[in-house]
Amino acid sequence: MMKHLLVVALVMALLVAPTAVAQAPASGDAAWQFLKGLPNDFRAIAPAALKTRLDSGEKPFLLDVREQGEVAAGMIQGAVWIPVRTLPDNLDKLPADKHAEIVVICQSSLRAAYVTMALTMNGYTNVKTMLLGMREWYAQNFPVVK
Repeated sequence: MMKHLLVVALVMALLVAPTAVAQAPASGDAAWQFLKGLPNDFRAIAPAALKTRLDSGEKPFLLDVREQGEVAAGMIQGAVWIPVRTLPDNLDKLPADKHAEIVVICQSSLRAAYVTMALTMNGYTNVKTMLLGMREWYAQNFPVVK
């Protein structure tokens, strides 16, 4: 049942988002500004805060949901790569503990937010989106592995 709900949530989100952006290109800028203004505790973590935690030895489960071409530019050390479209078939790769901290990463944080919502709806209690995604991670010149 959980796999079915996750599939439905992801499919709906992926179908609606491109249409909305295509019809209103300015909405992308508005969404970007909205995401920048979210408080740190709104199921999100800023890249700088995540890097600080990783540097201190903390090890949240890092879930990178980008596509192969995006991942080629580099990933955060230790991240597990599961493209968003394959996530429902790879739930066994997620922590078995539904209370484990999961940080979801994509290029801009849009897909990560969808995954955060879907996982939360399916019982995961400590899921966060990396705010502004890898775009911001790269802009801060934080390290990546290829």
